[in-house]
Amino acid sequence: MSDARRAILELIASRRATATAVPDYELPVWTADPVAHFIAKAKASVAKVHELTDMQDAPARILSILTQSNAPRRLHLPDCSRLLDLPWSSAPGLEISSTPPTGENNALAAADYAIAETGTLVFCSSARSASSWHFRPGREFALLQRAEILPRLEDVIRALRAQNMPATLNLVTGPSRTADIEQTIELGAHGPRELHILLVG
Repeated sequence: MSDARRAILELIASRRATATAVPDYELPVWTADPVAHFIAKAKASVAKVHELTDMQDAPARILSILTQSNAPRRLHLPDCSRLLDLPWSSAPGLEISSTPPTGENNALAAADYAIAETGTLVFCSSARSASSWHFRPGREFALLQRAEILPRLEDVIRALRAQNMPATLNLVTGPSRTADIEQTIELGAHGPRELHILLVG
């Protein structure tokens, strides 16, 4: 290295400011009721919230919603889903299909968490879920435990870091929509046009 080059580099190094540590950011204390806040935000995003006492009530409630909507009595669930263990015999007439849904079909998934601040559902990829199914059906049912509603996204990330961070994280806030055409809201643009949240507990 030439003397001139060394002198320049030494001058740059001497002028470099000492790096200061980034202070830890503390979120403001959450004071609202997470469940009530989530329900209000979810409804504001045009999702429909149905409160259930027990998870075992889900099949009958899904059949009731489909009947009231005059929709096909067929529900799509992947072969790997743990929701296949629900008492589907309590919903006579409801057919369970393992084929991937289309925009005319109904599908069910279990949300891993929810974010109260925005009314958002959180779906983690795993061996017992099919991440791509959230974009396929025209009507999606999401089963959510009240205990899994956390105040903010940061709380969800903190909970996931304490476990194993999934390869894929899908955040779903209400049904799919767009206002690209004449600034008019159109539902079902890139995913479900209806989202039914089955809130358990």
